[in-house]
Amino acid sequence: MRDRFRILKDVAAYSASGVLGQVLGLVSGGVVAKLLGPTEFGMWNAVSLALVYGAYFDLGILPAMAREVPIYRGQGKLGEAKEIEGTAFTTTFLAAVLVAVILLAVSFRAGQPGSIVFGLRGMAVVIILQRSYVYYLTILRCYNEFGLLSKLQVIFAAVSAALAVLMVLWFGFEGRVAAAVAAQLLALTYVGSIWRLDRFFSFSFPVAAQLVKAGMPLIIASIVMGLVTTIDRLIIVTYLGPTELGYFGASLLITGVVFLIPGTVGEVLYPRLTHRFGEAGRDLQALKNYVLVPTVLLGYLVPVLIGPIYLALPAVIELLLPQYVPGVAAGRIVAIGMFFFSLERVASYFLVTIGKLKQFVLLACLVLALNIVLDLVFLAMGMGIEGVALGGTAITYLCYAVATVGYALSHYTRRREDWVRFFAKLLLPFVYMVMLLITIERFVLGGLTDGTFVALMALGIRVGLFLLGCLPLVYAASREVKMSSLSATLATWRER
Repeated sequence: MRDRFRILKDVAAYSASGVLGQVLGLVSGGVVAKLLGPTEFGMWNAVSLALVYGAYFDLGILPAMAREVPIYRGQGKLGEAKEIEGTAFTTTFLAAVLVAVILLAVSFRAGQPGSIVFGLRGMAVVIILQRSYVYYLTILRCYNEFGLLSKLQVIFAAVSAALAVLMVLWFGFEGRVAAAVAAQLLALTYVGSIWRLDRFFSFSFPVAAQLVKAGMPLIIASIVMGLVTTIDRLIIVTYLGPTELGYFGASLLITGVVFLIPGTVGEVLYPRLTHRFGEAGRDLQALKNYVLVPTVLLGYLVPVLIGPIYLALPAVIELLLPQYVPGVAAGRIVAIGMFFFSLERVASYFLVTIGKLKQFVLLACLVLALNIVLDLVFLAMGMGIEGVALGGTAITYLCYAVATVGYALSHYTRRREDWVRFFAKLLLPFVYMVMLLITIERFVLGGLTDGTFVALMALGIRVGLFLLGCLPLVYAASREVKMSSLSATLATWRER
């Protein structure tokens, strides 16, 4: 029970800092998008993908550390955990240097726009700083230091936001790249001053081999999932150009808020899952309440976040970023589709924890193939970025969530009745949310669009009515928590 309250406390603190950070990111991102314009903003989205794909060059050692260190700590093997930490830092740093060299080499290819060249060279610096910073964040998660992580999240968001706006005002696209370098450098300097590493650049070949063996399936899965979450942007910039990617990227700034809560829940639970797994002698039953209950709660509560974003997106874009209005429809589709992406977070961490890595990779590969096929089919049908949003987010994430959560559930029950009941709890809130949004948009102040004040009043009424309509979902979530608490208490009595 005490751990449950600690989890809720960490989720609340980490979510609050995440919300504040996301707000700062949205404001600065909106200002930057407005100052740069769709084309240069699309270029920024393109070159910053180097940071996503550059994370995969450490051969899975850092993800393996995130899994292995809490397990060893749960088993009381603290010396082995420290040895893993030192080896992981060395390999992470060297891998980042390799990526930087590759980016610099690519930047010297002839015929590239000057902005892309500058962006690639800037990313070569950022990747070294970023990967070192991510190492620190991973260590803090391994030790459940979510109070410090919350503080870092706010500081980094504030510094990044201020630097991005100021540097773009002064130097345009090049300023955005320079701001990324400066923000990562300041963040790394700060975290290094308050959390001292025990072993800098220590290395053990046997430990590295062990981590690579454990981490390669993880990094393959991460690569595939990274492609799943970014392939839409690659396809858009390839087939439709950077301007269309700029339209799409502006909406992603706002809809990315949807992923904040499930992402936070997953990050808070993952080290506890692995620690508990090691502590319980790798007993799957010990993880049940860490996996199934949070997934159901996300199904009930994520609609409360999606609805206001869906309703507000057109007004926000039209008022603040009018040149990005062509991306509104795609952004709304992405917001709806993020419901399904949020459901698979905890289940994915569970599969990684218990070592079902081959199966996890297979699921990710199938999802990536589906994503690419749907994107290309909808583009061929002339659906543009709306088709990419529908195929790459809504449909793809629905299939992925059902497969991942279903596979996790299969470790606890194979009874058809249990499956029907569980997936009803997950998917009925989505149906309820969609019906509520359709009803509000169709019947509540649908014709009052003359004037900014009236439009904002209408939006406020719609959002208010939606939140009132979500009260049954909030009640269902609270009831689920009470039922799980009762089950846990009864299980404890039976053990005694």
